[in-house]
Amino acid sequence: MSASRLTRTAAMAATVVATVVATVGVAAGPALAAPARTTGHGSAYALNAAGPVAVPAISAVASTGRKADRSLLSLPKNPLVKASALHTTADRAMARASVADLLVKKLGLSASAVTALCTHGKGSVDLVAARLGKQHLAVSPAPNSAVRAHLGPLGTATVTLNKQVRAADGSLRVTAIEARVPIAGKLETVSVSSVTCGKAAAQPTTPAPQQPPAHQAPAPTPVHHDLPVTG
Repeated sequence: MSASRLTRTAAMAATVVATVVATVGVAAGPALAAPARTTGHGSAYALNAAGPVAVPAISAVASTGRKADRSLLSLPKNPLVKASALHTTADRAMARASVADLLVKKLGLSASAVTALCTHGKGSVDLVAARLGKQHLAVSPAPNSAVRAHLGPLGTATVTLNKQVRAADGSLRVTAIEARVPIAGKLETVSVSSVTCGKAAAQPTTPAPQQPPAHQAPAPTPVHHDLPVTG
């Protein structure tokens, strides 16, 4: 065989080997993970009162697959509580509620700002210049912190800060301040900045096709040919 013919034959063989190796390498590569989506919806309200003086849930919102947002300059006039700049937001796996200039005179409760936040099943609370009677309330209270205050003829007020309740479906309800006090022989409950959010769960979409691992890829079968020899 001439030197040029042998060179061309070697080059062709190298090309075939490189093609086989590249094909096996692609087949053995890891499958790409499909993107994930989160589930869970949020809801919130700025203020609610139940008892001798009833105040329906103010500025209530709930997400239904899209973000919901509501603002109120001031609380409608009532004999129990005053507040301004009430704002609520709810979205997928999150909710937020805030109230400014809170005053519940009969309970001795006041605050410059009260905010509750729930995100992906976790909650937090922020209280600015909050007081119950003569007691200063913590800015970032631990979950379910209980505080009591004696309010003279009204009796004893019980306040739960950063109240957190986990539901059976994994969702979390966070209420920044929940105050309870007897009024006229009946229990009055005031809830300020309450939010609920579902615990996010990753749900993969349709998975990408799986490729066989390298050790399971079929081995190429060699093909033998007799090359004519000329001299």
